[in-house]
Amino acid sequence: MKKPSDFLQVDTLILGGGLTGLSTAYHLEKTGRTDYLLVEQNGHFGGLCASEQIDGFTFDLSGHVLHLRDPYALRLVRQLLRGNLLRVRRRAFIDFDGRRVPYPFQYNLWALPPQTARECLQGALAAAQARRTARPKNFEQWCLQAWGEGIYRHFMQPYNQKLWQTAPSQLAWDWCGDFVPAPDLAALQAGARRRPARESGYNAQFYYPRKGGIGALAQALADRVPNTWLHARVQKIDLKRKQALIGTRRVRFARLVNTLPLKDFIQICDAPPAVQAAACALKSVPVHVLQLALKRPAQAHWVYFAQADIPFHRVGAYSAFCPENAPQGCGAFYAETTAPVADFPRAKKAFIKALKQKGIIEKQDQILFSFWRKLPVAYAVYDLARARHTARILRWLQQHRCYCAGRYGLWEYSFMERSLLQGRDLAQKLQSSL
Repeated sequence: MKKPSDFLQVDTLILGGGLTGLSTAYHLEKTGRTDYLLVEQNGHFGGLCASEQIDGFTFDLSGHVLHLRDPYALRLVRQLLRGNLLRVRRRAFIDFDGRRVPYPFQYNLWALPPQTARECLQGALAAAQARRTARPKNFEQWCLQAWGEGIYRHFMQPYNQKLWQTAPSQLAWDWCGDFVPAPDLAALQAGARRRPARESGYNAQFYYPRKGGIGALAQALADRVPNTWLHARVQKIDLKRKQALIGTRRVRFARLVNTLPLKDFIQICDAPPAVQAAACALKSVPVHVLQLALKRPAQAHWVYFAQADIPFHRVGAYSAFCPENAPQGCGAFYAETTAPVADFPRAKKAFIKALKQKGIIEKQDQILFSFWRKLPVAYAVYDLARARHTARILRWLQQHRCYCAGRYGLWEYSFMERSLLQGRDLAQKLQSSL
């Protein structure tokens, strides 16, 4: 790692040491473009894709697994991790009426109470018969057109309301393509009769490091990116003069890559009032994560909870992703909520009570230790105004040779494979624009 004083002037300044920023720098290195500087305000790389080791347990910053469908992304991850990679078949469920319904809900109606299953199937058949070509106006309409009233009422509506802290009628639907399986009526009907022979969904199988947690991937990238500066907080960006104030130092740049949260980034830029207003209008939800070390091995990878009276929306186990994440006979667990948390000791009691109620923790299980982690900007909310606001902001930034990428730089709902590919594509764009 070079000293900050070596970088008073660079060709490309990259803000953020998460996967997108690291991938951009890595692919610039591969093209021979080494006149860049990547700055990260924390003392570690990875952003939310980081891990920590405590007393033999490995905890990620909430549940992060790799969905690798692109051949290049899979080759890249295998090359970076050099054998430190597991391929895992998903074991995920929805908690419903005291049952564990396999995920996805809509293709496992067989596991529901009979009356609920009939309502869901009848609603899906009615939706298929009335299928419209009209473009839905919001996520609620999309769900009803795709799945029908039963599936929407029993799962889609309560879970997404709980996750996004926003009514589905106030959400856009353009994020669904990669994350909500497209309707397949034949598969739905078959899944109403018996358990499907094969899992479905974008994460039916996933990849995860054998050792080191998900942070091993970010560290593998960082090891191949020499021009970095940790503990470097960006104070101000002057896009007209192409200058950045980072800590107490000024850095001149020809081109800027931003992977910081778009809303926060605009606040430190010399943006006009209309762009500032668009950034202020962007919405997000935080995630509070209760990390738990239990004297209990993990079984399921994760379980969804749509019920309003359960304080978390998802519970998972890092040690189910990989046994190396906990000592033998123990489990490393997490429970997440996007709801506000004002009193953490009280919230912890409510979480543990609900975990016992739902059978995640048994009465005899010993909680070895626990702690909270907060992700202040976890999910960019796809409200009905998001597309308009981000388009305005990105148009202005492009005029100043500022390129945004990544989950937060583009203010999108995304996953790690996309971050890696966006970094590659952006490096290629920067190379061709010379």
